Amino acid sequence: MPPVTLANLPEQLLPREVTAPIFERAQQRSVVMRLAGTVPVDLGENSVPTTTQRPEVGVVGEGEAKPVSNTGYAVKVFKPVKLATIVVVSEEFARKNVGGTYTQITDDLAFAIARGADLLTMHGRSPLTGALVEGKQYINQTSNRVVLGSTPQEEGGIAGDLVAGYELVVNDDTTDDFTGFAADLRLKPRLIGATDRLGRPLLQTTTNLADGMDVILGLPAGYARSVSGRIGASVDTGVRAFGGDWNQIRYGFADEMSIRVSTEATVMIDGQLVSLWQHNLVGLLVEATFGWVLGNVDSFAAYEVAGS
Repeated sequence: MPPVTLANLPEQLLPREVTAPIFERAQQRSVVMRLAGTVPVDLGENSVPTTTQRPEVGVVGEGEAKPVSNTGYAVKVFKPVKLATIVVVSEEFARKNVGGTYTQITDDLAFAIARGADLLTMHGRSPLTGALVEGKQYINQTSNRVVLGSTPQEEGGIAGDLVAGYELVVNDDTTDDFTGFAADLRLKPRLIGATDRLGRPLLQTTTNLADGMDVILGLPAGYARSVSGRIGASVDTGVRAFGGDWNQIRYGFADEMSIRVSTEATVMIDGQLVSLWQHNLVGLLVEATFGWVLGNVDSFAAYEVAGS
């Protein structure tokens, strides 16, 4: 039996042994999926319990009545959304797999799912149109805003900006923690180049462009273009980082990501219906059903450029 390859499966669903490693790599490139936790997701409505008031203990003497503590719970209800796209290439190109480019396309399709999930979670937008998805909560709805560059250099500069957002979050009585940062790639040079008044590196021991800066002020950090909102047709919001309690985010997939390959479908290309079979084309359809729930939007701070 010949080995499973992408080019010899022209009209069927690619098996899990092909798609699973691709999707795992894509998830590693998703900033939200690296920082947040997972939750089981069904195709219909999903309910997740959240705590609104925690119980407290009291000190009692021997034989005294034990105190009663109030607790409060709420239920967050959310529905997943379907993420999908189709890419069309020539059949000759697919079978030759020139330089592994065809294989790279399938990897990019999986990454598109992860990147779309990031944009939805942080900005509530569809990458293809840039439009808000109705009825969804997202991180950029937070009221905690910090303008980058507002802290004078003698008071900490950009490090002072980051601490200001940290303070906004932890001063909120409904927030339990501040666990990390998600940042736009364009913020990394500013972090690397930050210095004190004497020109000494502020967030590193030395200025090092090779530093991944995956730790900021001791907390884990991830980088992605989607943090700014600049993905596909979605425009730049001016946000350069989100920091906060990533335990407030739970995400999941209602079904495994799938990639289907077809040479016989009819696909709308540039406003025209095109027969793949008639034109010797191959269509690759990637889709996944993604859901997320956000406990408290003010468990996050948005760091943005002036005028955004």
